[in-house]
Amino acid sequence: MSDSDEIFLAVEDGVDAVAARVAEILGVRGEGRRNDETGDWGYVGKGRTVDAPYGLFVGPNYLGPEAGVLQAMDAYPVTVDVQLRTHKALQAEEARLAFEAIVAAMPDVPALLLHNVEWLVAAYLPGQPTKYFEPRLTPDAEDVDIWGPWVLRQAESPDPKNP
Repeated sequence: MSDSDEIFLAVEDGVDAVAARVAEILGVRGEGRRNDETGDWGYVGKGRTVDAPYGLFVGPNYLGPEAGVLQAMDAYPVTVDVQLRTHKALQAEEARLAFEAIVAAMPDVPALLLHNVEWLVAAYLPGQPTKYFEPRLTPDAEDVDIWGPWVLRQAESPDPKNP
């Protein structure tokens, strides 16, 4: 199984604009390539913990909110995927450093950091310090009492019969 480390951003700008901004913040090489099927932008970055390239993919939140299923990343429409395939043991650290750089450069944008889309690592809301969670906290409804105050939530539906 391949590990994934992803940053979710709650930003209203289109994916193209967000991808360009994230690429600038992280100092990636080249102009990137857009995948017309998925809408993802792919870039090559240079590792901060190791002298090796990493893949950076910025695109729409492929998980999206699911009716009746609460997850921390539901209100975050953009995903930034950090892939350090040559040094997998350092990938989570590279993703954390990318998360921190994005938060510092975009302080008005709520952000989440997840590992394997299974564990919520950190959350940031504008005007508050970044919250790092204890290991093995799920982004699922079962742990909402812990992550709820630190995560942007989708607006409640005005019609309770149509959530």
